[in-house]
Amino acid sequence: MKRSWIALVIVFVMIVAVAAQVAAQDASTPDTSMTGTVRIGTWDNGVALDTWNTVIDHFKAAYPNITVSFEPVPQDYGTKLLAEFASNSAPDVFQVGDGDAATYAALGVTENLDPYISGANGFDSSVMYPGLAAFGKVQGNTYYLTKDYSPLVLYYNKDLFDAAGVAYPNKDWTWNDLQTAAQKLTVDGSGKDATASDFDPASIQRWGIWLPDSWGDTLWTRGILPIVYQNGGDLISSDGTTATGHMNSEATVGAIQWYSDLFSKYHVAPTNADYSSFSGADLFATQQVAMMWTGVWPMNSYEAGDSALTFKWGSNILPAGPKGNANALCWAGFALYSGSQNKDAAWTFLKYITAGEGAKDFAAYALTANQTIASTQGLDTDEYKGSVMADLANVKPIPDFTNQYWTPCGDTFFKQELATVLSGDVAVQAAMDKAASETDTCLADKAAAATPAS
Repeated sequence: MKRSWIALVIVFVMIVAVAAQVAAQDASTPDTSMTGTVRIGTWDNGVALDTWNTVIDHFKAAYPNITVSFEPVPQDYGTKLLAEFASNSAPDVFQVGDGDAATYAALGVTENLDPYISGANGFDSSVMYPGLAAFGKVQGNTYYLTKDYSPLVLYYNKDLFDAAGVAYPNKDWTWNDLQTAAQKLTVDGSGKDATASDFDPASIQRWGIWLPDSWGDTLWTRGILPIVYQNGGDLISSDGTTATGHMNSEATVGAIQWYSDLFSKYHVAPTNADYSSFSGADLFATQQVAMMWTGVWPMNSYEAGDSALTFKWGSNILPAGPKGNANALCWAGFALYSGSQNKDAAWTFLKYITAGEGAKDFAAYALTANQTIASTQGLDTDEYKGSVMADLANVKPIPDFTNQYWTPCGDTFFKQELATVLSGDVAVQAAMDKAASETDTCLADKAAAATPAS
């Protein structure tokens, strides 16, 4: 009798194991019976469409009963999308830039994706880089999934560092390290660096660093945000309602002061006026700057092809400020239209391109948010992109996701008053006090204008 019970237990365990295996197979097997038409909206064009075509072909092979209608709109994409929202005819899945994320969520045209992610046809979100987890969330709800992104990166010219006897940047670099290196690498017409008592800032032949971007815009908010975060500051409250106490806080003012001093006090970075004489040249590629603080976009061309650099170079995570490491993203994602008539099929496509096999196709074109795919590509250990992936752990949310009026209000007044600081006309505290006050007034006015009369 005892042996019979043991045999029954063994059989039961085997049945459970087989059932679990079948269930696991079913969970990973596409539901090819799903039907419907999914319309896809994007602003991509040119070679980017090749990637889209590959993704869609692979999706059709996996889901033969779902029809995909691809609708690229390379010009006036946002205008067309707003018109489609108004007529309830927007694509089922559409591409979104970080500057529009809060606006679309406020309009109610983006579906809350949290129930889909945690549902039966969901996915394990922990596979995504932790630093990217907050992107796609507006007021705590997930409305978007990441397509691609770029954090800020510190590029450096190894040849110039070697010639100056300066140690290369490393993961432990701080603001002080960057500033000191930039001074030693900035050279005037007599060959003196910026640490010399008789250094001539009027005859600079090479600057230590180009920041915060690679097109000479010293007012680029996204490039300056990491510096603010590295000092423990911010530009707006987490709920997006007020700038006062944030944009003009001691921490933010201290960060802007350090940034401004790199131009006006230490003379280690070219101003907008300096750059205007170079007719749009890449100052890093021409070795007129020893370091560059910008996104990942020049990296592939620097590595290979006609634009490959002829000198030894490297990349590093951004230096830590008084409050530690921090970075910010330039980001693009996808949304599921809340007015879609075929949400199950639309979600299946959205999941496929952001967390499934389609994400692998997009990863061949731009950085992926999926840690497993990135690891397979070898990005974490790549000579140049390894530092990019390492700094994702330090990414902070950006103001653009907090309030639909951030761009016309906060971003506008922040840059307007920062310009007065960089021109030497206004002290940082006074400028940020004014920017915060103007931002709050603007936010209030915009909100009031959008509120229907009772």
